[in-house]
Amino acid sequence: MILLDNSYFVGELSLPNIPVTSPEVQEISGVAAVLQAVGEKNLNWFGDKYVVDFLVHLFGWKLATKFLTEIQKPEPDEIWVDLKSHLLLEFGSVKKSPIANYVYFWIMRDAMTKTTIAGEADERFNNADNVNARRKFVKAWNDMVDMLGGFVSWYYQNTDTYREYADNDTMCNPLSMREDSIYYKINDCNL
Repeated sequence: MILLDNSYFVGELSLPNIPVTSPEVQEISGVAAVLQAVGEKNLNWFGDKYVVDFLVHLFGWKLATKFLTEIQKPEPDEIWVDLKSHLLLEFGSVKKSPIANYVYFWIMRDAMTKTTIAGEADERFNNADNVNARRKFVKAWNDMVDMLGGFVSWYYQNTDTYREYADNDTMCNPLSMREDSIYYKINDCNL
């Protein structure tokens, strides 16, 4: 995944089909390995798509693409490292990021149904009760909004550093965004 790794998707953001990197876990083989590979490929596709989507919502196309290009260089300039460190937070072994919460939200929202040739279907499991996960992914979204508050404060103090790379009208400005933007909390009733 772009910027993120599996260590962001633990605890409240736990996702199915990502490999466990614990040394106690035995090697996966056979059908389980195939299912694991398919799940990881789908997860990586969603992750990449929604990391880019988040950054475009946050910065606009011009700054998002410049950041993604520069941060992947072997030795990126300090301004890009600084920007990354304010988006991807690490506290010891705990990693948090509004980007991870955004990706988690969209993956979980997509997982509520499965696309079939006949349309969308609600997946049913034997020996298990399906429960609505909406509250869980709504919490992830609202936690993302809270994390963005701290990031936006830092960004406003450093706006001049990134101004030349940014689209003027979409440069991390929650006041200029629509009500359905990444800066607004949501609830599980869609109100």
